[in-house]
Amino acid sequence: PWESFTKDIILLVFIVILVLGKEFIRPLFYPRTMKGIAITSLIVCIIYGYYVLNHLPQIDFRPYKIGANITEGMSYPEDAPKAVFEYAWKFNINGKEEVIITQGDYPQVEGEFVGVETTEIQKGYEPPIHDFTIEQEGVDYTEVLMQEDKLMLVIAYDMAKSEYEAFSEVQKISEIAMNKGYKVIGMSASNEEWTGKIKSEYHLNFPFYFTDETTLKTIVRSNPGVLLLEKGTIKQKVHYNDLADLKID
Repeated sequence: PWESFTKDIILLVFIVILVLGKEFIRPLFYPRTMKGIAITSLIVCIIYGYYVLNHLPQIDFRPYKIGANITEGMSYPEDAPKAVFEYAWKFNINGKEEVIITQGDYPQVEGEFVGVETTEIQKGYEPPIHDFTIEQEGVDYTEVLMQEDKLMLVIAYDMAKSEYEAFSEVQKISEIAMNKGYKVIGMSASNEEWTGKIKSEYHLNFPFYFTDETTLKTIVRSNPGVLLLEKGTIKQKVHYNDLADLKID
């Protein structure tokens, strides 16, 4: 909060300068040129936005970018700061309710314990990847699968909204990958009814695992999308419109 407040104060100073000196502000270009720049900028933004929606972003700032190792992203450094909690203990002492605050130890008080309220006063370290699991029938296979030398992930966060025509191409690519020694799995937040339907209709010869929908959207903004991993490291990631660009060694 103090950083945000300081930023606002600094910006306020510059805003005051702008307000007081507004009569000195002049446009860089003539009105017709400014209008042309505005229209061109709008067209470029629309085209680029359309491109990003139909392909992957040019720069990936997420923890699942190409080159990132998922296992390392979930690990905690040895010197990582831990969360600090404050405990407000309520006791009835001689008919009067009193609150004793500690950092966790139970207070040595002669009185009747009423209750305790816990407050996190300092956040601990949170790894970049903290909600990634690959589950099947309640069993988490994340650790085992992240050790695979060749792993292909077919991600469809919501099969009710998937681009179904892309699964035909996914089926062909998955067969090629399996013939080249890849373990292929699907990851979805959809139920077994949907995964079974898609597998049957498009002849997908690989199992599907459950992963949280938000996590899958964070991994790849494509429904479906395909990733190639080597011992947990993301080597390639493609949108369903770019499946032909996938290089399966």
